[in-house]
Amino acid sequence: MLKRSIITFLTMGMALSAAACGQNSASAPAQETQGEASQEFPFTLTTYNDMEVTFTKVPETVIAANSNTADQLFAMGLGDKVTYVCYKNSEINPEFQAEYDSKEVLNEKAATLEQLLEVSPDFIYGRSSAFSEKNGTTHDILTSYGISSLSSIEGYKLGADVEDVYQDFYNLGKIFHLEDKAEELVEEMRAKVQEVEQKTEGAEPVPVFVFDALMEDGPYTCGNNFTAQLIRHGGGRNIFEDLDTTWSTVSWEAVVERDPQVIVINDYGSTSLEEKIAQLKENPALEDVSAIKNNRIISVHLCEVFASSMTADTIVKFARAFHPECFQ
Repeated sequence: MLKRSIITFLTMGMALSAAACGQNSASAPAQETQGEASQEFPFTLTTYNDMEVTFTKVPETVIAANSNTADQLFAMGLGDKVTYVCYKNSEINPEFQAEYDSKEVLNEKAATLEQLLEVSPDFIYGRSSAFSEKNGTTHDILTSYGISSLSSIEGYKLGADVEDVYQDFYNLGKIFHLEDKAEELVEEMRAKVQEVEQKTEGAEPVPVFVFDALMEDGPYTCGNNFTAQLIRHGGGRNIFEDLDTTWSTVSWEAVVERDPQVIVINDYGSTSLEEKIAQLKENPALEDVSAIKNNRIISVHLCEVFASSMTADTIVKFARAFHPECFQ
């Protein structure tokens, strides 16, 4: 049951010197190379599992296969082209939520080939999990039926970072001939990230634990993945960033030993936010963990930590939670 993201932390150590935060006027780092200029059709993009998809026209009927990719499409101003949505398991950017809610749901999870053929879309955009052998919906199979498709980069690339979200928007700009809109969105996001990184410059990275779910053997948490990169940009350090996987079950003893100062709860899945908070606060093994003692717990919903128009906003949210002294 998804709920509005809740921030519940008591500011600790306000005596921390705000001087530790980057307040200087050092020039911002040079911007990365912009997205490729518009090309005439046809052109080819390489996507999940190194499959190639050739685009021959601007799509007119689009299926958003996941909540966060729907968010990206709406942010590009493509809501009028979205005919169906799938896997509607998260809130999206509030700016587009009403439009998202108005769309018909084709499947509560990943659509099958039969469902897709029945509605005959021009283009399907989703996470890599939406394009599977099981459902007969790999990019190659869809291409054989004349349906173009693309996976969001963050969903399948190990070590994905904010630049990969920017590239998602550049790709959509190229497909729909909306390069200027893509550049506008990317520049807005870059500016937010650069500003928050300047504010927290010089501040000691805050140890952060991400609580996704309680498994039989312990908490399920993120390793070196996209969420960890968002935490890093926000002036934190994922306490399990040294894991050689994107997600893993760890022990409560390891959490205690690494003593996070802030806990981020993923507010999605079958367990409610309130239940997850209780699982943490009612666990006697965690009573001396700094984040629990000081009630520095925040929550994020799925679209905030997957590639979306909210990526930069999540970094700002993290930075304000990790370093409140830098935003006084």
